[in-house]
Amino acid sequence: MPSRVVVGIIISASLMIISIYYFTVDNVSSTKAWSYLLLTPLPLAISFSPKIVLKNIIKEKNYWEDESEEMSVGEKNPIELGFDIPIL
Repeated sequence: MPSRVVVGIIISASLMIISIYYFTVDNVSSTKAWSYLLLTPLPLAISFSPKIVLKNIIKEKNYWEDESEEMSVGEKNPIELGFDIPIL
């Protein structure tokens, strides 16, 4: 397994252990214990996510720069174009 996955599993397991510890020490479900329990899946999701997603986002950035054309409306009436005129 890649080191990223191992680190994610270790962090997730430690968050789960800390949450169980706070549940047993306080004997009440506190906000701190629930917050650690809710953060448990986050390291796993980050560690199992592929690195390819970041490369696709960088490639798409250049794609949008090529299509920068401005529309010329001209001297048309806004009511004819379908816009409402606000009354102040």
